[in-house]
Amino acid sequence: MKKTHNFQFAVQREGSGHNTSATRMGTFCSFLLFLFACGSYLLNFSLIFHPGFSIISTIGLCGIPAVFGTFLFALRQKKRFSYFFFGALGILLLVLYLFREDFFRQFFSAAAALEKLVNTAYSLSIFPGYTDRVKDKWILCFFLTSLYMLLVLLSMLWKKRLLFVLLLGFPGLVSYLLEVSVPATLFVLPLGAFILWRGALWPQSVSRLWLLAVPFQGILFLTAACIFTPLFSPWIFQASESLSACINTAGNRLLSGGETNPAPSTDREETDGPGAFSYEAQTDSQQITNSPPSYTSQIVLSVSIDGEVSQPLYLRGFIGADYEDYQWTPPLDEEWYSYAGDRGISRQLADGVFSLPLFGIPEEDRLSISIGFSHAPDFTYLPLVSVSSNVTFSESNVLQDQTSLKLSGRCFPLTLDRLSEISPGNFYQGNLDLAKAYEAFCRERYTFWDEDPPEALAEELRQLPVYASISEVPSDEEIQKAAEEIQNFLWEHASYSLSLEPFSQNIPLSQELLYEQKRGFCIHFATVGTQLFRMYGIPARYVTGYSVLPDMLRIDPQMGYTAQVPDSRAHAWVEVYTQSAGWIPVEVTPSSRQSAPQTEETNETVPRDIPGEETPAEDTSRENGATAGKEEKAPGILDTLIQIGKSLFIAIIVLGALVLLLLFVHRLLFLFRLGYFAGSPTQAYLTVFKNLIRLWELEFSIEITAATDREYFRLLSEKLPDPLKEEFTALYTEAEISAYGQKKTSPAQLGNLRRYYLRQRKTFIARKKGLKKILSLLP
Repeated sequence: MKKTHNFQFAVQREGSGHNTSATRMGTFCSFLLFLFACGSYLLNFSLIFHPGFSIISTIGLCGIPAVFGTFLFALRQKKRFSYFFFGALGILLLVLYLFREDFFRQFFSAAAALEKLVNTAYSLSIFPGYTDRVKDKWILCFFLTSLYMLLVLLSMLWKKRLLFVLLLGFPGLVSYLLEVSVPATLFVLPLGAFILWRGALWPQSVSRLWLLAVPFQGILFLTAACIFTPLFSPWIFQASESLSACINTAGNRLLSGGETNPAPSTDREETDGPGAFSYEAQTDSQQITNSPPSYTSQIVLSVSIDGEVSQPLYLRGFIGADYEDYQWTPPLDEEWYSYAGDRGISRQLADGVFSLPLFGIPEEDRLSISIGFSHAPDFTYLPLVSVSSNVTFSESNVLQDQTSLKLSGRCFPLTLDRLSEISPGNFYQGNLDLAKAYEAFCRERYTFWDEDPPEALAEELRQLPVYASISEVPSDEEIQKAAEEIQNFLWEHASYSLSLEPFSQNIPLSQELLYEQKRGFCIHFATVGTQLFRMYGIPARYVTGYSVLPDMLRIDPQMGYTAQVPDSRAHAWVEVYTQSAGWIPVEVTPSSRQSAPQTEETNETVPRDIPGEETPAEDTSRENGATAGKEEKAPGILDTLIQIGKSLFIAIIVLGALVLLLLFVHRLLFLFRLGYFAGSPTQAYLTVFKNLIRLWELEFSIEITAATDREYFRLLSEKLPDPLKEEFTALYTEAEISAYGQKKTSPAQLGNLRRYYLRQRKTFIARKKGLKKILSLLP
């Protein structure tokens, strides 16, 4: 239990010079505190709403509330302070009333900007119907900054440090929740305001030297944030794979609510990546939004195939059949079984329709494929035209009653230009009847679109040759021509971009993509592409999953070819139904490289989720190439020693930096004990004297419970050794004279006391041994 002391010298009478100095110190600290707090609030406001302030207007908008806050805080001890406070609040409300029209116009404009940020970050609509038209929001900003200043003032008047800290962190928290990028230098302002709290409320307890701590700590923070962290963190976290995995696992647990997600992928064969794709988090629906996918560069699955492929592998996940209000829902498995049953086809026979086209492929052309997962998948992820012994296919492609982390089967990667390789003549009559029944089902199920197309779209389509001449039941050749026409139509009207404005629920996605924003990414092109195919009378459905490019596959002596598929390969495409081969994937998303001249912002921000030969995913190729190179060359003894030496060097630097930091803190606290940061020589003298008494209590194990200061010091003098009694009496007399203002403490007296304290401390430490001696060195 911590012991409390009854002796608390207080300076009861000081000269007018000292009071004036303390008042100036408090005013200066309070002004800086309000300036830093209002500046932090204003700059976060600017980052969120982009009001377009100049530097002069920014200084004025945070300087004026800071001056008023300092003025009100200086009057806090006046009897009529409440009049001043409510008078200032009344002036603020009066200004608001005079500029009420501009205020509300700027308020609704800011609400529209906030709506955009919330919709982008969380796909929520909180202020629908507003437009961000007013750029210069100075009236709104001035009012909110002044209101924020009054809240900070109240926290200082009530001396509620917790409330003060919450107010300082509020602007940064709002920016973080809205996913607004805040520079590290901006955190210096609330940090400086927090440090100035003591100087503003108790100016007599600080000195001018204490003010140096404010810029010094700011410089120390900036140095750590901008220099040491970027410089040393890559060395520390990349020097050891186990350390990186441990840190990433802990971070994933914190960010995902306790779920243990695997660490980012490395160059090893064993990869631990979650099968997480932002558009495939659910199996019952998929929302089409303007929010771009979030990639972590983690390996989600591994593919092994026993032959070389020249076409992309489309690994099917979610299948969308019905679209309404920017949302896809999957087909029900029972729909096909019910349709087949009405036509005398058994459920067992109906199951075989999903792998039926594979039997039209010669056995020697079929490929064995194996897919490994880190988590139990929700979908089969096997490419089209597949058959598997441990997977039951269905219309929705959802994996039923399957907990295995590895799926395998036989496949043939089909595309529209390879339809001629399918030979329907190889089927027996039962298969042909089944194929015809399923074709009729698909034509009835996947050609309906419950949304009227924009008039401009319908008008343009009527001018296209294939659309104008296509038959009611399109042949495979017509489907191939229609696919080419639809691709060209989409790519002429829209470009690839991840930077989109919020969608309007009252406008169809085709209007947004083709005529309003004229840009989008894979899910938007796949949705509108599915609509266009259905308008042509071609059965089509929306599909998301992962695309594996041929150059991602690396030679494996055991399996033939293998590929590690990161989450950045997540993609969306269209599947169309053909008479010869069933469902065939069709790529409708334009190349990001082709879109760059039209949309400048895609040059650096677009991840390579566009499969196709024209976009070969160079980054993935480099990673796989580097992996192959590392696997071919085993590390030697010299490389191992260099790696160990590098790790030791990094460890020494980190430990050295920590030791220097601890020594600095130790020195700083020791200077506090010697009174170097006190507000006056008298305060410094009393601080050293109290620490001297505490030192003697520890050294001689003295415990005293006294009611008054004089009784305490009498008992203390009796328990001290004889050589120290006279010295203690002399020091106590000088401390009492200084405390009650009878005589000012001279620098010589203060210096003598400090030297005396240091000698006593040295004697105390010399008597300790072992661990106790080390602990006694701590402040």
